Amino acid sequence: MSASVTRRGGADDRRWDGRARGMGTGMMFAGLRRWMGALGGKGRESGSNEVLDAEELSRWYSGLALEERLAISRELAPRVRAVRPAREPSTLPAVAVGRLVFEQDGPQGPIPMHHIKVELWDRDFGTPDDFLGEGFTDSDGCFSIRYDPADAGVNDLPDLEVRFFEPQHSFRPDGRVVEAWCRIGSEKGPDDHGGLHYDFGTLRLPYWEYDPTTPLARLLVTEEGTPPTAYAPGRALAMLKAVAPIELVKRRHLLQGRLGQAPSLDRIQADYPEAMTVRMERESPGSTRTDAFFGERLLNGMFSTLMDGDPEAPGDPEAFRLYFPWNAYEQDGVHCLPDVDVRLRLVEGRLLPVRIILGMREPGATAPGSPVTRRSYTPADGEAWEAAKRMARVSATLETELGNHLGQCHFNVEQYAIAAHRNLRRSPLRWLLMPHLREVVLINHSANGFLVGPTGYITRASALTERSVETRLLHLMGSYDWKGFAPAPPICESHRYARAAGLFWRLVGEHVDAFFAEHGAALEAQWSEVRRFSDDLVGHSAPAFVCRYLRATVPGRAAPWFVRSERMDLDAKVAATHAKAVSAVTRTDAPQPGEMEALKQLCRYVIYFATFRHAWANNLQWDDAGEVLYACLGLRWGKAGALSTEADHDVAPPPEEATEMLWISWMLSKTSYGFLLANEEADVHPRFVECLRAHAAEFSALGMDIRTVSSRINI
Repeated sequence: MSASVTRRGGADDRRWDGRARGMGTGMMFAGLRRWMGALGGKGRESGSNEVLDAEELSRWYSGLALEERLAISRELAPRVRAVRPAREPSTLPAVAVGRLVFEQDGPQGPIPMHHIKVELWDRDFGTPDDFLGEGFTDSDGCFSIRYDPADAGVNDLPDLEVRFFEPQHSFRPDGRVVEAWCRIGSEKGPDDHGGLHYDFGTLRLPYWEYDPTTPLARLLVTEEGTPPTAYAPGRALAMLKAVAPIELVKRRHLLQGRLGQAPSLDRIQADYPEAMTVRMERESPGSTRTDAFFGERLLNGMFSTLMDGDPEAPGDPEAFRLYFPWNAYEQDGVHCLPDVDVRLRLVEGRLLPVRIILGMREPGATAPGSPVTRRSYTPADGEAWEAAKRMARVSATLETELGNHLGQCHFNVEQYAIAAHRNLRRSPLRWLLMPHLREVVLINHSANGFLVGPTGYITRASALTERSVETRLLHLMGSYDWKGFAPAPPICESHRYARAAGLFWRLVGEHVDAFFAEHGAALEAQWSEVRRFSDDLVGHSAPAFVCRYLRATVPGRAAPWFVRSERMDLDAKVAATHAKAVSAVTRTDAPQPGEMEALKQLCRYVIYFATFRHAWANNLQWDDAGEVLYACLGLRWGKAGALSTEADHDVAPPPEEATEMLWISWMLSKTSYGFLLANEEADVHPRFVECLRAHAAEFSALGMDIRTVSSRINI
């Protein structure tokens, strides 16, 4: 593993800062005056050769940023004082020791923070601090830094402080890595320490902590706190550019509602940019409500998902089923959300719905498992069939938002992001995964109140209550595992989503294989970090969840209708006691046979969901959820029942929810920053970027502009 290292806040950049201050204030100011004079009298009017006096220079210098002070120190170094010969750390007379652990304990007590860079400094007031030495924590979180107290300056006893740094990286165009260090915390020690030994003791650092209040692997962010990371600067501009045109539209609608003058749904729709289905209806009325369009969007739209075979026709390769079991969850009694069982069939290369079975509760029923009446609809039922298709579209929209989008992409990837940030520092695995794990915890933190929670949009706009949203997400997260995953093959030639997924999956595999071939030895050498990464993943993942229906029909049985390639191993999870959803990669500090291939599979899985899968579910939201009457998160029990026509606005979302829905769909689809091919932060290996660019035409033929796929989840 070769890497070109750029230090951020490292010893080489700071050593002269301390020695310049050690020569005394007078000598330093004299040197500064000489230097300032040589620069033409910085601080005076342009063109003047006057120099600052000591008092003016002191005020000017104290107002500089740290990096500017360091630059002055480096400039003055060769002019004012000769550099003392460097000594080996083992010969330095003093030592500072300590142990760094996470803020929260694990089952066995404190959790050590391994391989964290630790710098020892002498604090000074009003002038730059003095760098004394550096080291790294070991596997148990312990550090030991030898230093020379004289580096604090003449007649100055050091005021000790340790500072902690995590690594960051970027790639050069030739694929070489450039490392940098980012400060993550510090701890003050004693003032005027005259001894030759100091023990900082056990230091707790609140760093990428798990939220103990949720069964999901979520990042802990206190009410007044901030996450331990930040968005790239360009992302804020992208958000402003996307949202500014529609923000005033939404605010006007909400204000009109508060004044008792709520606009109609038609007016709300017209005030937003024209969505795909609205445009299609304008050009060809009725085109988006056909059976063929319904099937096409289930294959290739935002709703694209796994297609099981029809269990009632297990030997028929052209019969398929989608099932959404909403009656298992508590509902609010205001919205109608039945169990939805859609049977579909391939007819001349097109996927068509042939039967829709709805398990309807009585209006107002809220308890999970409430009695239901099953009603079956076919194309022969006319308006009732159209209403059933609309109910199925709404059900698919809700399942997409909670499952394909929020659960399988956002929260699923977050659990890998937390474990990676807590454990990957020396392992080259960090260079492969971190570009795809940055920022996801930030957008998920926003979703805690914006989409879910007591006032979240999903809670307000759908039949699911806050508690049932949490339960559904727990069940979903309990069904996601990297082990054995592969995108299901297309069911027909027109299944563009599945074909694009297969192509992207293959290219990610080639990228991961090439990376492991290049860094395999270093990955093995730092396998202990992989083990800790794996331990955190498994230890904090949701309990494996297999519903009663699948337990009765799949584990231990042939079940040819059940597509296993995108699911966790149900047989293994059902057989294991207290099984976790995420499988372990390793349980040892050295790779065992097959574990390197398992790690490859995990990496491939994470990159796929953080990039392609999220892009497909997210970027098509304005196309498939940009028309209130076509698809929304919930239909209400209207005066004529929930299965009335689109003309009955008592069933549709009320004006406030309608304008919020359109605002959210536009914002999610149109806010884009951090593209894979743009590689704005240069943190993705250029080989992967060029590989995707080389296949852009193939993706375009399948309906995907590869330039719109982001390298990470940040919206």
